[in-house]
Amino acid sequence: MLITISTPNLSTEYKQLIEATFEQSTFTYVVFVGDGVYAPALNTAFFEQLANTLESTVKDKSTLNLSFLSTDADTRGANLPEHINPISHKELAAISAKNQHWIPLS
Repeated sequence: MLITISTPNLSTEYKQLIEATFEQSTFTYVVFVGDGVYAPALNTAFFEQLANTLESTVKDKSTLNLSFLSTDADTRGANLPEHINPISHKELAAISAKNQHWIPLS
């Protein structure tokens, strides 16, 4: 499953969807694109809690795949936490090709 986030503000419903997806799906990728690269900074507590919850309940930590489009972050001057990985457009295309199900949050 691929979730792309292009909005800096995450509603309660978006947060619940992200949590449920990580709990239900074996491999979920969340990629912050466009103005969405600001979301981790504006929702720090949520993403830290998500990481801690998954770390304590899931043995395979590879299920937590948080990434951001590096060119979007560079263009906007956004600083993202170290646990969120920078990716290129090519890597985003590869992730997109691997996932049959996409959920855009904007």
